[in-house]
Amino acid sequence: MVGASSSSASTPGGHSSGGHSSGGGSSAGQNSSADGTPTFEASSSPRSITPTTVKDLRDAVTTNGPVLIRGTGTATTWGAPVRDARTTVSLAGMDRVLDYRPADMTVHVQGGIRLDVLQEELAEHGQWLPYDPARSEATIGGLLATGDAGPRRMAYGSLRELVIGATMVFPDGAIAKSGGHVIKNVAGYDLAKLCHGSLGTLGVVVELVLRVHPLPQASRTVMARDVDTATAQRLTWALTKSAVEPTAVEWCEPEQVLAVRFDGTADGAAARAASARSMLTGSLAELDAGEAHSFWESHAARVVAEPGDTVLRAATRPGVDPALVGALSAWADRAGVKALLTCSPATGAYTVRITGADAKAHAEVVKNWRASVEAVGGFVMLRRRRPGVDAMVESWGRAPGSVEVMRRVKANFDPENRFAPGRFAPWF
Repeated sequence: MVGASSSSASTPGGHSSGGHSSGGGSSAGQNSSADGTPTFEASSSPRSITPTTVKDLRDAVTTNGPVLIRGTGTATTWGAPVRDARTTVSLAGMDRVLDYRPADMTVHVQGGIRLDVLQEELAEHGQWLPYDPARSEATIGGLLATGDAGPRRMAYGSLRELVIGATMVFPDGAIAKSGGHVIKNVAGYDLAKLCHGSLGTLGVVVELVLRVHPLPQASRTVMARDVDTATAQRLTWALTKSAVEPTAVEWCEPEQVLAVRFDGTADGAAARAASARSMLTGSLAELDAGEAHSFWESHAARVVAEPGDTVLRAATRPGVDPALVGALSAWADRAGVKALLTCSPATGAYTVRITGADAKAHAEVVKNWRASVEAVGGFVMLRRRRPGVDAMVESWGRAPGSVEVMRRVKANFDPENRFAPGRFAPWF
């Protein structure tokens, strides 16, 4: 939630405005039509407001009571349930590209634009955001707020590394801007890093300026089967220390499959994939384009999961920990559920999808595997849960050492705790 700066904005109560005004309006219940004409929905509560301008959005969030910011609704279950949100502010009306400069490789967008829609527009100019979260239909603002990332994070980083400018609206109605179409190194809050992973508890991402990349000519995927945890870790280290430069390395359990991806020119990707095959062991295959597309689509579907499933996200030290994988399998067997795991060994990120049995069984796996992860210094959050799980296990586990800083940042930006109250419960 907090980061060192590469671009600047001042703190709440003194936001730099960068051409926008600050201070809260109070047009509670106000909505806007497509042509910008203010309208109002029925007075029944909770309300849903869909602003189309920054000013309308500022007026919407400064209404009284708790506020929930919503994009396409793909991450509303991440973290703990929000308490008593009387007003939902949708970014569906702020979904445009404001300024695209292909020659400068930058694009200025509103926070409500969907990632897949943006990628299609960039592709027309041979460019893209090198960013592949499983939720491609999510909004760009929501993806930054959730801190989500996909397998290519290994090579390209997360979305915050692509942000060079941001505009946010805070709970008091202040509007703050940082950065722009060029990269500057100055002091102050970095809004993108501040918002990254805050789950809508600090402010609304209304606009972003993003750095885009040339679209790779080719993508190759090499798959090794029958790869156990120790081998997966050894092969990952060998790949990352070599010159083959994979853009993604993912290991899946119980299939025990290691998938390695390469992006670049046609000749370059082919040569690096060939080099990787000489380094890998097990049953090897290089997937054709259709097979690779199918594999990565199924990988994303496993991460997103289905209603009735429980999904955990764990962060640990880099590597594939055999003890954690073994513990998950043992607890899943004992509870009578199926646990499907994906792991990014280079970053130490695990996603676990639990299916089958009942809420009590899911909660038992969450509780017991979380204890195993916390014992090695990691942590586990709930991204989705079967109905009833919340009554038996918390969405967040042991508080990190940085929790006091997180509490102070929250109190500074949202002293009345109006934005997504309860999302980080019981931490704050």
